[in-house]
Amino acid sequence: MENSPGFHERIAFFERIARDWIHSGVATIACGGWNEVGAIAELIPRGNVELLPAAYQECFAGVRELRFTDAPHHIHFDLGRIYSARYCVTPSVCFGGRPSFEVRLLATGAGGTKTQRSSLAMMLTAPYTAGQPDLAQVTEFFVRARDHIRARPDLVEIEIAPEVMASADSGTILAALRAAVGRDDEVPSLREALAWIRPGAPGQVNQADGKVAARDPALLPLLRDALQFRESSLVIYRERTLVELQTERLAGVFRYEEGGHVSWQVGEFEDHHCHLALGEITGVLFSAEPVSCQGGRLNYTVWFLVDGPCGNPYREEGYFSVVLNRPYEHGRPRRGIIGQVFELYSRYAHEPWVSADAEFLRALEEATRTAGAQDGHASSDARAVVAY
Repeated sequence: MENSPGFHERIAFFERIARDWIHSGVATIACGGWNEVGAIAELIPRGNVELLPAAYQECFAGVRELRFTDAPHHIHFDLGRIYSARYCVTPSVCFGGRPSFEVRLLATGAGGTKTQRSSLAMMLTAPYTAGQPDLAQVTEFFVRARDHIRARPDLVEIEIAPEVMASADSGTILAALRAAVGRDDEVPSLREALAWIRPGAPGQVNQADGKVAARDPALLPLLRDALQFRESSLVIYRERTLVELQTERLAGVFRYEEGGHVSWQVGEFEDHHCHLALGEITGVLFSAEPVSCQGGRLNYTVWFLVDGPCGNPYREEGYFSVVLNRPYEHGRPRRGIIGQVFELYSRYAHEPWVSADAEFLRALEEATRTAGAQDGHASSDARAVVAY
């Protein structure tokens, strides 16, 4: 992690968020969670707190100490383990089931696996006045969300629970959201208004009937393109189970909606097919790793990843993958086949949810250099490494 691109930049950004909230004077700091450890520690600074600067280097560069100046309490937490800041408006037992306004610093688990657990959370201490949401405080909550999302949209999320959208507090929350972004548009729901703060936030309006429908996953075009690979398979690997579906037998990705629930099917019902929770996918990784089934040569794989383990014994967060079946022939690379993966990566590399491992990038660089050196002299098959 400490050698990955942007490691120190991410630490600095998450420290900025923590400082903004810790020194706001209106926030409670929470550690732990009922779902994970059955306990939550809540500390109310009231201005009597100090976030100390970094004291360590390398893999511990993200470790910070939060010290209370009026009590012998302190907290150590590691910003280097944070992968996202999630602004949440969600029902809370602390307020009798009414909404809590929180920003959660989500941490990675073993092996860098993304989890839904927060290392630290900051929440509005008293978001209600005379039994009603405090418009000024809730507006400031959304102002901070707006500013942090605009600064690093790849590192900040925002969500409002469906129960909150349907609650009696939704009108005040919508008013605060309007004030935070300076909008007075008429919108069908609080869900759609989220796009004011973060374009592409969950939920989009069906222009035909005015209803809010589930947004298609951003990765859908990439998946459809990957399923067009020649001589490849869609692989679902679980402990004691390996399923391979030839992509040439899969007619595409089909969307179904029933009772407001959206599901996805890969392949036609009358032929080989599977059902996948595409909305759970958090990232796509292009990988090139030496494997025994390819005689120790590189295996080119497009991984579709989720938060947390899903039963894949080789890559815990690997929900499924698209892999080339025969990238080599007579011991030599089939450049036209391998080039499919390089070309797909080049088209989607700009997306914040797309990444590639070091071996894949080295292979891509070598293929590009070779094709460039032979330009005008190489066969079309050799040039297909970078554009098949």
